[in-house]
Amino acid sequence: IGELIHKINEYNDILALWIKMKQGTLSLNIENFALNDLFEILNKGRKTFESKQLHFTIEPTQAIVKADKALTLFMINTLTENARKYTPRNGSIKVYAEETDSYIEISVQDTGIGLSEDRNRILGEKVYDSSLIGIRDEENRETLNKNKGSGFGLINCKGIIEKYRKTNALFQVCLFNIESEKGKGSRFYFRLPKGVRKIISLLLLLLLPLGSLHAHD
Repeated sequence: IGELIHKINEYNDILALWIKMKQGTLSLNIENFALNDLFEILNKGRKTFESKQLHFTIEPTQAIVKADKALTLFMINTLTENARKYTPRNGSIKVYAEETDSYIEISVQDTGIGLSEDRNRILGEKVYDSSLIGIRDEENRETLNKNKGSGFGLINCKGIIEKYRKTNALFQVCLFNIESEKGKGSRFYFRLPKGVRKIISLLLLLLLPLGSLHAHD
């Protein structure tokens, strides 16, 4: 019952987020933050992956992101939950980030059932019909029908990225994409602007030698 209530609340949150984006009332709280803080939060939920005998790996990162922290966590959580649902027992799921000069690419990679033509539907249609996903996949149809959700999770992820791109030129690096091969797994990933560490920390580092010198005198 507790798990069902949690799932209902989760769907309510996802639907509420979608409605806000649809109405144009979603606001972004942009800040610089350490991506690893979110990875550590994600790590606290690893029991749900281990209970399915999945190898769940989160690679630590030093990346600083400039984005909305809550929405970034929502996106990562959505992608990992999808990977958990569609990866068979003893499979693997890996969460990691790659850093470039201008953006951070956050990936959720799995060894799940993979996608075929459904990839184009998810990416190409603004609002797609989740009941059509996997309709031609006879081999995995039972698994898909059992785990299939509303589709609003991925729709929201795409909508968040679109919202960023409309903000200003800095967020033109943002994107949402999928690499997938049927029967071999998928990589869902998105890009956010690279952030900077808080200036106060840098000032403290610069002032430390001076403080040490005065203490010595």
